[in-house]
Amino acid sequence: MRKLNINIWMYSFILLLISCEKTDIHESKINNSEQLTKTSDTEAKITLSNGNTIRFHKIDDGELQGAFILEESDCNECSVLNNITKIAGKELSEQEAFWALSEPGTEIPTFLQLKKDVIAAKNIELQDQGWARGVAVEFPIGNEGIPRRVIACKNSDFTSSIAYGFLGTPEFVELDKTPNNYNGFVNDCASVPASYCSKGPRYKLHAVMNKINKWKGKICAKSVQNSSNDHYSSNISGGYCQSPPCSSYVGPELYFEYYANGKWKSMKNPNGAYPEGFEVPANATKVYTYSWKTTKDTSFRLRVKNAMGQDQFDFMMDREDVVIEDDDDDNGGGGNDGGNGNDGSVIPNYISLSSGDKMIVDFTSLADDQPNPEITIPTFALETYFNNEGGIVIPDTFCEIKIVEASSFEWMNSSNQVVADNMFNQVPDLYNYEEYDEFYALGGIQFTGPLDNCDDNPVNWDFQFPLSNNSPTIFTESLKLVIQLNSNSEVTFLE
Repeated sequence: MRKLNINIWMYSFILLLISCEKTDIHESKINNSEQLTKTSDTEAKITLSNGNTIRFHKIDDGELQGAFILEESDCNECSVLNNITKIAGKELSEQEAFWALSEPGTEIPTFLQLKKDVIAAKNIELQDQGWARGVAVEFPIGNEGIPRRVIACKNSDFTSSIAYGFLGTPEFVELDKTPNNYNGFVNDCASVPASYCSKGPRYKLHAVMNKINKWKGKICAKSVQNSSNDHYSSNISGGYCQSPPCSSYVGPELYFEYYANGKWKSMKNPNGAYPEGFEVPANATKVYTYSWKTTKDTSFRLRVKNAMGQDQFDFMMDREDVVIEDDDDDNGGGGNDGGNGNDGSVIPNYISLSSGDKMIVDFTSLADDQPNPEITIPTFALETYFNNEGGIVIPDTFCEIKIVEASSFEWMNSSNQVVADNMFNQVPDLYNYEEYDEFYALGGIQFTGPLDNCDDNPVNWDFQFPLSNNSPTIFTESLKLVIQLNSNSEVTFLE
């Protein structure tokens, strides 16, 4: 009997333990769910089911009062702020946006609380907190199909929000900008650690709006990470590594700032000693949609830092008088170029210029919806395309690229290993190429393909002999062609 009582007691104890474990697991799930919306007296952050995050910040800086909204996404056409604007049929305040997107029952910070007369909206469904959490993340309002998450800044998707959406009709639109083709970017190597520039210059950009109390905009930023645009910075000092790993990624960083009491303050940490920004991960795209409102006029700034030559940016803003600064003066100088560059340059977005001596045709970082490889061309090889202002104007239509007086070439795979087989050749000296002697050096090597600028739009790529031994060229893996140029080399674009 005593043994039976002990068994019953042990069984009851085990049940109690199991019950406690289940309670802990349940509470953990609830806590994880609650993390989707974080609030305080001065800021709130909402994470939605499509991965977008929306930040609300209170501006409380003396006489300067207001609010800032920032949406972060990795999808060009997935702006929830844009979708709820179209659904509501009007411009929403920061209070209305938070009410629409926060989870039902979420505590509302004082600066985001709606007035009672606003809650009684024209559409009865707007009365419920969180009414847009489901409908606004499912699809881009006004577009058919399912949103695609892409690696590149696709112009048609990026600009799809300009009609009756969050941005209204933006007056400042600059697409396909890189530090290599847009003079708004300024070499910043003098003010960053030397290790940052060991693999090429780093650039900054300051876009400023002065004496306004409201500003909306959108920026798409792509970090292009490859061997010729390498963002990894060495941590080695004095011949040894002080804090392994011995290199770290330093990508382009975006700052959203306002000016108060003689100082620029980042919306990410307005009270911090040093401003913080948003870093774009390697070979990724981040899209930011933002809105500022203040009670009195001030200056607002969009700042890009640590960009490299091939990184890509698209900008849209609801005002045209944006000042693109060309120096460190917080409130001075500059202006937008109205084209691809202040020097009148016209360069396709998939072509980047370099100060090196290698031309690279890179298929290894090609996005699913990107028809063209990333093509890097040394500036000196484009001398025939310079205009009177020193800019470079590449023809509107071309189907073929020809390289004259190249020294050598080789194909490499995504691991940067040389590929030389029956299909793809490696020629270490085009001036002494077996029985062809210097024929292909002086006569040129060339290729055609489905380039954006090509009127005939051929379906297949054709890297003509000696570059490859098959026509059309068939790729069984992603490769990049590296062509060594010399001071006499010339690159031409043929229709």
